[in-house]
Amino acid sequence: MPKFLLLLGSVKTHFLIIGTIWTFFQLYFLMRFDIVSEYEAAKYIEQAENLIKTGSYTSGNFLFYSTQILLIALCKKLQIGYWPIITIQIAANALSIWCFYGLVSFFTKSKIYALGFTIAFLAFIYYHLYNVYLFTESLYFSFSIIYTYVLFQTKKLSFKRILVLIFFVLFLYFSRPVGLFFLPATILFFVFKFYKKRALLISSLGAPFFILLYFLINNSLNSGGELDFLLPYLDERIICGVPTINQAHIIVNPYEKNSIEGLAYIISNHGNLFFRLAIKRLIAFFGVIRPYYSLPHNIFIAIYYYSIYCFILFGIRNMLTQWLPQLIFMSTIISFTVITVMLSCDEWHNRFILAILPFFLLLATAPFLQKEYIKPTHAEQ
Repeated sequence: MPKFLLLLGSVKTHFLIIGTIWTFFQLYFLMRFDIVSEYEAAKYIEQAENLIKTGSYTSGNFLFYSTQILLIALCKKLQIGYWPIITIQIAANALSIWCFYGLVSFFTKSKIYALGFTIAFLAFIYYHLYNVYLFTESLYFSFSIIYTYVLFQTKKLSFKRILVLIFFVLFLYFSRPVGLFFLPATILFFVFKFYKKRALLISSLGAPFFILLYFLINNSLNSGGELDFLLPYLDERIICGVPTINQAHIIVNPYEKNSIEGLAYIISNHGNLFFRLAIKRLIAFFGVIRPYYSLPHNIFIAIYYYSIYCFILFGIRNMLTQWLPQLIFMSTIISFTVITVMLSCDEWHNRFILAILPFFLLLATAPFLQKEYIKPTHAEQ
């Protein structure tokens, strides 16, 4: 084999290649955008200032964005500017990139494929752009990958490992409320990885967990603030903040509008409206293109995502037979995200699907999985 091919297969070489590309993008983001403290960041800065003055948030829903707000409040209290936050976000992103490389290598058993998929991940700069924004996305995106890496490396259940995973889930939950999706996904991962033969028994004992999940979701929905699950139905919003009709519907909901009961009422009493909007939101979510994007932008993201979908469809059987627990974990998070969009609306800048882009890319490795099936060890059964 030629020497340059041997070097290309070296982890050190991959580290250099990935590190060079990653560094270039971070420097470009910083020089082009500096620190972005406007737009959505403004409300987190406002809450941080209010927290310093009063010791509380103006609304309970901001509790589920506490990670970013507390970091901003700390920087304001110490009067050190926002650079420490950006540094933390960039460092977390760097670690997540290397964890992503490790995850691809874990699935494919190939360093070359790991390099290729990691470069493809870096190429979607819109995902990594949030490193210089004082939004909640950057840390949430990064720690979702880091958590997945830690979870998939679990060989046996131990008290220490469970504590670590609980910390990660809490961190994700209080970074963005959708971090809650990692809880049921993790439970299902453990059931199918360690207790597959007793899955039915465990499921029958799972009622307390689903009751807990119900109250957690209801608590998130009822936390107040700008969240309004009824509004997207009144003026038929497909994209959040963009009404599609001039004359709003009149819907009287006898339940709290931001609750599971309130959503169930809309579905059961306005089924035609719900399913019509749900299908349109689903198309907008997976379709990714937007009429207000430029043509080159739409072409790029369409080719990028549609190629991923093709890889997944082509090789999903491999993932199903060889990595079932991992497939269930990622599919659960994707499914919850899709359901949330169908129940409410899709985000203007595709940030909802951006949050699960790493999982789509990992599923897209399916055609390149190791051919032979490796039987789980006794500790994994």
